[in-house]
Amino acid sequence: MKVSVNGIEVELFYGAKLKHALLKADEKFYYSVVKHGATIRDHEGNRVDIQGAIDEGFGYEVASVYERNRS
Repeated sequence: MKVSVNGIEVELFYGAKLKHALLKADEKFYYSVVKHGATIRDHEGNRVDIQGAIDEGFGYEVASVYERNRS
């Protein structure tokens, strides 16, 4: 299954969770969520949980705490 994280396309196994996509795209995305409170949004702008399921063809954006505070 293919998804994108901040524009980086990754291929994952079916049943993978969002945390797997973050780790495969760039470990910095994962650690920014876990350690620094960054948020994850899907392609429709909905906030999603790092333990959540991913869907084929979806895009996800990791927004840092700094970016979140500017909005």
